[in-house]
Formats: sequence, C-alpha cells, structure tokens
Amino acid sequence: MRTSKNPGQVARRVFLWSMIASFTLAAGAGILALLGLSLDDTGGQVLLTTVVVGLYSLAMLCCAAVFGRPERLVGIIGVAVAALSMLWSLVMVWSESSWIWDAYEVLLTGITLTIAASFLCLMLTMASYRDAVIRWMLGAAAGLITLASVLTVVLIWWETWESETFGRFYGIVLILAVLTGVVTPLLSALRRRAAPGASEPSTTAPQAPARPTGVDPQTAAALQAEAQHRGITVAQLVAPLLEHRNRPPTE
Repeated sequence: MRTSKNPGQVARRVFLWSMIASFTLAAGAGILALLGLSLDDTGGQVLLTTVVVGLYSLAMLCCAAVFGRPERLVGIIGVAVAALSMLWSLVMVWSESSWIWDAYEVLLTGITLTIAASFLCLMLTMASYRDAVIRWMLGAAAGLITLASVLTVVLIWWETWESETFGRFYGIVLILAVLTGVVTPLLSALRRRAAPGASEPSTTAPQAPARPTGVDPQTAAALQAEAQHRGITVAQLVAPLLEHRNRPPTE
C-alpha cells in the first residue's frame, strides 16, 4: 500500500535533490577549470549559481526538519528567509551593474538570518527528549541565538563595532549561544538514556500509538498529548508512577 507523504517530507526531498544537483554541477565546473578549460564570465556565474543554490538548499533542508514538529513555524520562517536571501544572492551574481555597500549589507543580513534559523532548527530537531530542564535550556538557547542574530545585524548596518563594550558583550553572547546550542541536544540524548523506560531508538517505521486498555478516550488523549509535549512515549511518561506502585513497602 502506497503511503502519502506529508509536506515536510516532500520539501526535504526537493531540497535534497536540488542540493545534490547543485554540488554536482559545481564539482563538474571545478574539474573543468583544473583541467585547463578556462571559464568565461558566464561560466563563472554558473559556477557561483550552483554553489549558492546548493548552500541555501542545505540551509532550507535544515529548516524543513522541524516541519513535522510543533515548532514548524520556525522552520517555515527559516525557509522563507533562506529563499529570499538566495534570490538576492543570485541577483547579485548575474547583475552587470556595480553594487553599493547597502546591497552587500542586505546580503550579509540574509546570510546571518539564514545561518541562525538553520542552527536553531537543527537544535530543535536533535533535542527530541524534553523534560523541564531541556525545555528551559531550549528557551535559553533560542533567546541567545536570536540575540546574537540581532547584534550581528546591528554590527552589519551600524558602526557599533568601534565600541569596546559592544564587542565584549557581542563575544559573550556568541559564545553562550554556541555553547547552549551544542550542549542542549547532547544533554537531551543523555537524559533520554537515563529516563525510566528509555530504550534505543527504533529504525522501523512509526506506528500509531495503541490506546491504553481500560482508559477512557479523554485520559488516553491527555496522556498522549503530554508525552508528545515532553518528547517521550506514553510508557516513559507513566514509568515512574508504575515503578513507585510496584515498589515493595518498607518495614
């Protein structure tokens, strides 16, 4: 039986194939250049186009990874920003006119926002197990990444970099943003392994959760919703309660 694909799977497939095609063309053009076949202006523009499309397709693929999650709005915004930035980059590659610095500021702003959105979506995708600590760290990491992006845009458009205080503050925010963005998914994986009832991730296709026997539909739906919100299964959610119930009474 053929199963229908959701929009997130279709988008990831399109981005993946466009990335493969772009990098293949770029590799071919690079090999021709190394073999001594000189590229004219049009050839150079084609080479730059393939690299630009490939890199932005990779960024959009990262953003599309959250399309099936509650944070899909972040992915949609990231894909939109990456697409607009890619279009502006292609305009600059193929335009014959000389550009003023404002055009490059727009380009750098788009690149900054694209990188930030891709990094944020990757972090949200990898941090699948979410208890109270992980949710707090995700919020802190998202806030720091957003603040770092805003400061970078300020740095691009205004001459604030001449301030020593701004430079120190900017460096601290960047370090904390990278630190929390990398540590949070790792800590999520460690806490998943340590959680009661945790098991190794299965490689089989996900199946619809079975409704608990003897539980009314409202309670079963509430348990499923809470487990999905925490990023765990229903079995992992109720494991601490069952463990406490089965514990022998102390003397």
